[in-house]
Amino acid sequence: MSEQITIHPQSRGVDDDGRPLPTPPDRSVWVKSVQQVSAEELSDEDKSGSVRVLRVWCSSSDGAADSDDVTIRGLRYQVRVSAWDPAAHRRPVLSRHRPSAVFDAVRGEG
Repeated sequence: MSEQITIHPQSRGVDDDGRPLPTPPDRSVWVKSVQQVSAEELSDEDKSGSVRVLRVWCSSSDGAADSDDVTIRGLRYQVRVSAWDPAAHRRPVLSRHRPSAVFDAVRGEG
């Protein structure tokens, strides 16, 4: 089952004169799957919160970079593990194979 997410790229730094480079525009992409990896409750003496980690499977051309933000199901997450291709450097068995990429997105609340 596929769903649509929005990738919000972060600023890409500054030029030689110290001026910020233009940020690439947001883009909406269709991903193959979104799976919840973990949901942890954190508590301390005076603090409490939760951390949710989602794993996103997408086509290899739609991957997100580290520190980009993504909007998934109406909530904004930060990409912590950049996209990797689990089939990199392997020859596909079937000619109709389309390479995919995977990245993890994290959201903390509290």
